[in-house]
Amino acid sequence: MSVGAIPELTCVFDEKRHCWEKRPFTAEDMVCLINVSGEGEISPFPYLLTAIEPTCEPQMKILLLRDERHDTLCLIINHMVSDGAGFKQYLYLLCDLYSKCEKDARFNKSPEPLGRRNLNQLLKNLSFKEKLAILFSKSDYGKPDPAIVLPLTGDSSHPIICRTQIEKEQFDAIRHFTNDCHVSVNDMILTAYIRVLHQITGCKKITVPCPVDLRKYKKEGQQCGICNLTGNYWCDAEIAPGETFAETLQKVSGQMRSQKQSNDCLKGPMLFHMLFHILPFSAVQKSFLRISPVPVTSYSNLGILDNERLCFGGHEIEDAFISTAVKKVPYFQLSVSTYQGRCTLTSSLYGSEEDQKLVSGVLYQIVQEIGLNFA
Repeated sequence: MSVGAIPELTCVFDEKRHCWEKRPFTAEDMVCLINVSGEGEISPFPYLLTAIEPTCEPQMKILLLRDERHDTLCLIINHMVSDGAGFKQYLYLLCDLYSKCEKDARFNKSPEPLGRRNLNQLLKNLSFKEKLAILFSKSDYGKPDPAIVLPLTGDSSHPIICRTQIEKEQFDAIRHFTNDCHVSVNDMILTAYIRVLHQITGCKKITVPCPVDLRKYKKEGQQCGICNLTGNYWCDAEIAPGETFAETLQKVSGQMRSQKQSNDCLKGPMLFHMLFHILPFSAVQKSFLRISPVPVTSYSNLGILDNERLCFGGHEIEDAFISTAVKKVPYFQLSVSTYQGRCTLTSSLYGSEEDQKLVSGVLYQIVQEIGLNFA
């Protein structure tokens, strides 16, 4: 039923015609149920780390892992179809449909798409003068230093996910601290990440992209379809010898505050939206890599999962988190999401056992950096 809201889930992407093509995929092609009997235990992580081939597979995979104690639900969605905010929209829709089906076994109403899926739905809210100003805006932030990389070896046959959590009590204390300092929790985590990268790489200047949800440009009451509407802020912090956490935090917070008051984060998406309608898909790909290369080291805060909306009928959800795509070395991304007051930090990559230890150590250092400096 949920496919009604995102028809692209049962499509493949045609690279020659650069468009979606419908395929007769069914629930059986997208959903896998595994029953674990007895004392056996299967980790859901290997499934979470599988890839989606957009040209020949459905654009979403779901695993329901069931044992005697609980169920674990894993969902993977193609980033071409949805970003993190859209993924949360989809999760809430799935929960709503499940709850209605549980309440009424005869319920079988497939939802309509929630709105348009392209950038035009946001650009139409801007004047011609505003659009020109965005296109001709100049970035104050330099390209990331190539030396800002973790010493990873990589293993293309071994996808791993590293995860750690900031428990509710500590996270509540961090929130109170940030309110008192007039900074955001995101500023706090980003500052800790930047300082740990500085400590590991020795780079004085750390430049990290921070994805921003462009839905902030929609009008009040405007409905957006489940799609990818992501731009980037850039955090560009130069850390002086002996600089305190508080000093770095004020730099980071100031930059984030300044960029939130600007429309410049629309420039990249606007350019590629225009190019996509002018050039062949292969040319757009080449343009993307030249104009906006994928940063080697990055960060993504996927926000809060609403526990009132993430509700499958009357069933209690013990924990939930969202992680970003599996990266190939040297690429590395820290992703953050929050559920019921617990903040989860994750990173997914193709790496060796030594890489797993290193990345787990990085996540631990970030949490320690926060914990040592918020009191």
